[in-house]
Amino acid sequence: MKAARIHEPTGPVTIEETPVPVPGPGEVLLRTEACGLCHSDLFVRSFEALPKLPLTLGHEAVGVVERLGEGVEDASVGDRLGLTFLHDACGRCEACRQEHPELCPRQRYTGFHVDGGFAEYVIARPRYSARIPAKLTPVEAAPLCCAGWTAYHAVQEAALPPKSWLAVFGVGGLGQLAIQYARLKELRVAAVDVSDEKLDTAKSLGARIVVNSTKQDPVEALQRVGGVQAAVCFVGIPEVIERAVRCLRRGGLLLLVGLDHQKFELPIVDTVLNRIRIAGSFLGHPDELRDVMDIACRGEAAIQTQTCGLADLPDAMEEMKAGRLAGRVVVKFD
Repeated sequence: MKAARIHEPTGPVTIEETPVPVPGPGEVLLRTEACGLCHSDLFVRSFEALPKLPLTLGHEAVGVVERLGEGVEDASVGDRLGLTFLHDACGRCEACRQEHPELCPRQRYTGFHVDGGFAEYVIARPRYSARIPAKLTPVEAAPLCCAGWTAYHAVQEAALPPKSWLAVFGVGGLGQLAIQYARLKELRVAAVDVSDEKLDTAKSLGARIVVNSTKQDPVEALQRVGGVQAAVCFVGIPEVIERAVRCLRRGGLLLLVGLDHQKFELPIVDTVLNRIRIAGSFLGHPDELRDVMDIACRGEAAIQTQTCGLADLPDAMEEMKAGRLAGRVVVKFD
């Protein structure tokens, strides 16, 4: 089969032939139909050391079950499943018992600890996979398995009452979905990005305020409405995070979603006296993933997508790295 692999940290992505994997106990073999390109794929590629090499990237994959491993009872041949970044967890720790496998200290990530979905076939564990409704095409569903789940959980984590202000920093695929999920909760949304094109999309999706941070100070713009109750950073750039903190009103919440190896500075006095809360937001509860699929089936939220073939993936990754992609790129398999 063909797969997109890296052989060394920070090395090039190559499309190559590799054997079709064999599912082990509790696993199934999926014939991949589509796999979305996520910023986390760039983040994985940037690591100076990786737990598995060579490594097949990708974790937003949708495919059809073709073969069952030993003991599989929660999936059948012909089922359509979606991979998420969470490949599996121990199932025994406190986090797993409380149905928060994303907090398991022994969790494994798809396209990081195990081979991912930029391949014609991929291994999945049904217990940790999304069930894909028949109403959604593979291209529609693939980005929801990570971008949708992550954005939805962030909006849920903000826990804001209707009419509150939520700022979305970064209007890529996750930002687009977060705006739509926020509108469903009757929140007022401010969108911040460096691209006028992306901000036009944000406005069309219901953002009340749009700010191009290369032309206008978002702190000044958002403080005109008294600041926002919560801000979600879908980019991990320190300068963006530091600005987002200053956009909050007293008692505000900053949610960090975008990943990066850098550090940001925190104004201690302002954080303490204004009772600013800062939290990381990662994936979510399994029930939220089902909610994401239901919302998409009702046509209440969708992500702007463009498709390409597996051979075009290395170029698409460079376009994403340069910030030139609107929405999500999805690799479509024959």
